[in-house]
Amino acid sequence: MKNLLGLSSGFFVEPTKDKWRAAVKAGLTEAELAFEWKLQDGDAFEKAKRDYVLLTESGVNISSCHLPFGAQRDISALDEPRCGGAMIYTKKLLDWIASKNIGMAVIHQSFEPIGEAERPARLAKAAENLRELGRYAKERGIVLAAEDLPRTCLGNCADEMLALTDNGRSASICFDVNHLLNESQKDFYEKTAPYVVTTHLSDYDGIDERHWLPGDGCIDWRGLARMFEARGYTGRYIFELHETEAYAPKLGRGFSPAELAERFQRLTKA
Repeated sequence: MKNLLGLSSGFFVEPTKDKWRAAVKAGLTEAELAFEWKLQDGDAFEKAKRDYVLLTESGVNISSCHLPFGAQRDISALDEPRCGGAMIYTKKLLDWIASKNIGMAVIHQSFEPIGEAERPARLAKAAENLRELGRYAKERGIVLAAEDLPRTCLGNCADEMLALTDNGRSASICFDVNHLLNESQKDFYEKTAPYVVTTHLSDYDGIDERHWLPGDGCIDWRGLARMFEARGYTGRYIFELHETEAYAPKLGRGFSPAELAERFQRLTKA
């Protein structure tokens, strides 16, 4: 397997340079710098700046950022002041990402809940704003990747992701394998493969997103790896989970980056 491996920046509960250096030594050389969605905009921005320093000083390659999401950052909102504010803030973050020469940004195209009556209008608004943000990002050397999302969020199946991204013309796709609740990973990827540029990997029970340690849920990891290989996927495998026991229900304890990498390699070995 030649795909680069990496972690979301939120993996460690208490991150240190030594912990991140150990992750790099274990083969997890990439990081996705995540803006903390539960914090207010200013606090999330300041935390991301501190995380950027820690990661770069630890020798990790920050190859993407995960833009913040939530009710106040929802680019599908039909409330124009709220949606407009989300667009302004997102562009501010894209400017900062470009200043750090980080070449990819992952975005959630909606928050939730979204009722069926408003879904068509929300899909149209999100698609319109993804076009605008995709152009804005491209002008700054950034690939914008919209992420498939669970439950009532927009983009909870392949057909919606293709519509939202205009078949990859407005934005590329980040494939989160633990967000699919309406179709299989195989069915989703068969439709979206040409536009998938990055991944979020973790396991789940097929009922809701869980972000579990690979092997502690229902995903066929060997089959998933063969599927990626068959379509010539050369992008990153970014693990989006946390190191604590809560994310490893079968293992029953916390785990290290080295254990995560070893388990993934074993699960995906031909």
